Amino acid sequence: MVSSSADLTRFYSALLGGRLLPPEQLKAMKTTVDSSRESSRYGLGLVDRKLSCGVHVWGHDGGISGSTSDAVTTGNGRHSLAVNFNGDWSGSTDAIIEAEFCGE
Repeated sequence: MVSSSADLTRFYSALLGGRLLPPEQLKAMKTTVDSSRESSRYGLGLVDRKLSCGVHVWGHDGGISGSTSDAVTTGNGRHSLAVNFNGDWSGSTDAIIEAEFCGE
């Protein structure tokens, strides 16, 4: 899939804002299980991350060799962020997401 940060932001805002799926389907996507990361849980294609300030954001990350992307939004879809960067897998988007949603 080829998309821009603006595409990802629009998609996750619409999804979590309830504009893409019936409520029952979105609820199923947000039904989570434990994941390998202590501060996150995984649903059907959505990751629920609890940030250091207590805010929960929903989204997903991914990448290919040399590039990574991460898109998250609040549970109501009103505050979204999509980040893309080129690199050698040595970086993380965690600090950017914390700064955006927690003001750190």
